[in-house]
Amino acid sequence: MCTAITFTTDEDINFLARTMDFSFELDASLVYVPRNHGFNSLVPGTKFSTKYGFLGAGKDVDGYIFADGLNEKGFSIASLYFEKNAKYNKKPDPRLLNISSTDVVSWALGNISSVTEFEQKYQKLNIVDVINPLLQVNVPLHWIVSDKSDNTGVLEITKEGPKFYHNLVGTMTNSPKFSWHMDNLNHYTNLQPIEFEQKKYGDYTSASRFVRAAFLREYSNHEGGAKEGLTSILHILNSVDIPKGVKIAQKGVSDYTQYKGIMDLNNLNYYLMRYNNTELTRVRLTDKLLNQSKVKVF
Repeated sequence: MCTAITFTTDEDINFLARTMDFSFELDASLVYVPRNHGFNSLVPGTKFSTKYGFLGAGKDVDGYIFADGLNEKGFSIASLYFEKNAKYNKKPDPRLLNISSTDVVSWALGNISSVTEFEQKYQKLNIVDVINPLLQVNVPLHWIVSDKSDNTGVLEITKEGPKFYHNLVGTMTNSPKFSWHMDNLNHYTNLQPIEFEQKKYGDYTSASRFVRAAFLREYSNHEGGAKEGLTSILHILNSVDIPKGVKIAQKGVSDYTQYKGIMDLNNLNYYLMRYNNTELTRVRLTDKLLNQSKVKVF
């Protein structure tokens, strides 16, 4: 599962924020990756390195894998589950950079400075169908990208091939395709920030979370700067937060919000809130941190 939003305050502070909703215990940490750091892709024989330093929520599985993050240029990306829709190539392509779906965040944060550049360079990637050693599956993902200028997009790779969408509503959840969610959102044009006599707020399905997050993002208070924006985002994410036990899958496991990640793309702050701790952990991409040459785990 998962929900992601972008948010801009009246003082032009731009955020990308997400909930990480999953049943498997990811136990992600905030990790700094320096410039010129090398990654080994899950696709055998493929390596790539970083041009930019970045912060991300990741885990070391014989090399770090990241779910989201931001880099020194104010570019950010988050991966969300895209079950039954993601379709990757079975074989590497010698003309392209062959990486797995779970390598995309590391590659993008290390090499992309803006959404415009991402839209140009993702076409040089070949996402290959390989088994992730942590989850023991070919992980079906799609990605939301945003930058400090509030440009936002979505990349999906399906049986029709890769498709990049310009995301004008600043919201993303899971399957179905992003285009379906946008069509579905048109059914809710009657929503307004005025109380009706009766309200039904919806469930935890991808469609309900998309509509709810898009509505709250649109009408929440955008006044102020970074502090006020952070407060508004936390309230929006609380509306799609999944407590343990309320969303049981067919196998009896429970999806729940393992963490909330909020990325301030202008001040280069990553705020992390874990399920069992409502306090925010903040790490900033300072010049001192960016001058370090080794990976650092917070």
